[in-house]
Amino acid sequence: MKILSLLLWVTQFGFSIMFPLCFFMWLGTWLQGRFGWGLWIMALCGIIGLLTTVSTVRSCLHSLRRAAEEASPQEERPIAFNDHQ
Repeated sequence: MKILSLLLWVTQFGFSIMFPLCFFMWLGTWLQGRFGWGLWIMALCGIIGLLTTVSTVRSCLHSLRRAAEEASPQEERPIAFNDHQ
């Protein structure tokens, strides 16, 4: 079950990379066609899309790393001199 959970995280990571950039590029195309704005709106939406993608990927990687650490078995350290009971 833990492997399936990590596989879902990888799928979420791929979606997090593609969706923001595609959405903002679609929005720029729509605004350009609807209101007749120039190429500057595509550049602006592209920059916003890239910044959103970087932020989302960073957050998703942090969550993926945390989930992988929780899924991996933790080795118990041997009792050291200061840890005896």
